[in-house]
Amino acid sequence: MIRRALFQIHLWTGIGIGLYILMISVTGSVLVYRNELLFRAQTPAELQLVSSLLDLHDNLLAGENGRAVNGVGAIAALVLVTTGVVLWWPGTRKWRRSLTVPRGLSWQRTTWHLHSAIGFWTSAFTFVFALSGAYLCFPNAFQNVADRLEPVTDDSALRLTDQVIYWLAYLHFGRINGIGIPCAGPGLCDQLTKGTWAIFGLAPAVMFITGGIMWWNRVLRPRRPRGERNSVAVVR
Repeated sequence: MIRRALFQIHLWTGIGIGLYILMISVTGSVLVYRNELLFRAQTPAELQLVSSLLDLHDNLLAGENGRAVNGVGAIAALVLVTTGVVLWWPGTRKWRRSLTVPRGLSWQRTTWHLHSAIGFWTSAFTFVFALSGAYLCFPNAFQNVADRLEPVTDDSALRLTDQVIYWLAYLHFGRINGIGIPCAGPGLCDQLTKGTWAIFGLAPAVMFITGGIMWWNRVLRPRRPRGERNSVAVVR
């Protein structure tokens, strides 16, 4: 009963914010290389394009109101990834099978296993992206929670909640400057970090695509009239 309810929450949350996740995922992966894009921009139009892409990712091109909507979307993404992790668990006997994509299956089953495996291996990154995105949209709310959990005192020592918020902010971006990952400035380490963030940043987009294919195959396709499906098959 609970699992069925979680499935419905996961399904309709994914349907509701799927295109939003696709846009945020793709723009976020591109903006990992924001500094390189700005450096290579040769014309005002190219600079404006990068600026608009950044504004789209941060504020949905709608200022403070857009940022608030973005924060709500990040919270919905948290619900999506959390319910997805719970639904992923196949039981103690079969969990290893859900870590990979078996060969020799139909394309429908392959899509399901792909959705399951990618979701598991990227869930930690997606959770951090969503949680840090919510923080960047609603920093005051997060700070208020931190102050309640660990009230401010006269002691000047750095609080644990402050350190968590610090990492939460910087782990969103995937750039060495300002991030606490041991690395001596630009170079191979910096590029590996950016590449990792860019690849994992695309995972939500892949999850949306595979999830959409499964929804079409399980829900929309069976509802089509049999004659229409046969005609499509003949055309193919």
